[in-house]
Amino acid sequence: MIPKKKFYRILDANFNRAGEGLRVIEDGVRFLLNDSSLTQQVRGLRHSLLEKINQIPDKEKLIAYRNSQKDVGLKLKERPREKLEDLITANFRRVEEAERSLEEYGKLISPIWAKEVKNIRFQTYILEKKVKMKLRKRWDFSLYAITDPFLIKQEELIKKVKEVIEAGATVIQLREKKSSSLVFLKRALALKEIIPSEVLFIVNDRPDIAFGARADGVHLGQEDLPISLAREILGDDRIIGISTRSVEEAKRAEKDGADYIAVGPIFPTSTKPGAGFPLGVKAISQVKKEVKVPVIAIGGINKENVREVLASGADGVALVSAIFKERNVGLATKKFRQIIDEMKI
Repeated sequence: MIPKKKFYRILDANFNRAGEGLRVIEDGVRFLLNDSSLTQQVRGLRHSLLEKINQIPDKEKLIAYRNSQKDVGLKLKERPREKLEDLITANFRRVEEAERSLEEYGKLISPIWAKEVKNIRFQTYILEKKVKMKLRKRWDFSLYAITDPFLIKQEELIKKVKEVIEAGATVIQLREKKSSSLVFLKRALALKEIIPSEVLFIVNDRPDIAFGARADGVHLGQEDLPISLAREILGDDRIIGISTRSVEEAKRAEKDGADYIAVGPIFPTSTKPGAGFPLGVKAISQVKKEVKVPVIAIGGINKENVREVLASGADGVALVSAIFKERNVGLATKKFRQIIDEMKI
């Protein structure tokens, strides 16, 4: 029979693991996100866990049976953290797994106590979604570059995307309308390898390709899969954007769970035949008044009209031919970057 002290050792290790993970998350939302509400919620969860320590039968055995020096987990390696989102995700996993272990082994000591820990675990799941939604809003959509297979020779795709990123693009969307699924996936995987973590990588139309390529998200049209189904494929961690032409479509997209909305075409465009009549910059301000998610302007935007677009409240501009039709895509991107930065001052 396994001695009871072994169970207390497991509880002690997982209390420490969960508490440390919550402290890391709390510091992130407090000092990096500057969100007082989320900070209070994380702190409240951490304090709830501390209260459970005080309520466990024979709690003094937790320290008495601690044996950190002989813990075989000391030498286990962790996966590298590339960005804040990775760090927060890893620590939520750590907390939730620790809480699950507390719940299961706690049943052997006090089933009622274990049930209360279960409630804390489900509170953690809810809090994780709130924190990740907040993290998602930190993304910079200001210079959203969209590749076009008709403007870029495929053998130059990687080279040109690298130039655009170096010149200041904050989002890269891979648009492949005519390619087979396999070709689309291969190109997405190739771009994933060269796009740095601080730049968003979005795949057009195909949630399955976005998932397979580990892209940051997908951009949908009104005729593509509904947002709810795309979310089932991608999960809550990925970003979903959608094209809209009206305030009504924008409001519906936000309600359905879109993380950002593209509005357009703002001006006449030859890049996307059948996009409809131009909406004008007034559409941007109208949509901005009705939704809280970022609004990206698209369609016919160039260096001559981009200031007007940004002045209307757009959180970013989506550019296709204005960048990739140019011989020097890096220089074209840099000029837009300068204008965008000037408008922020």
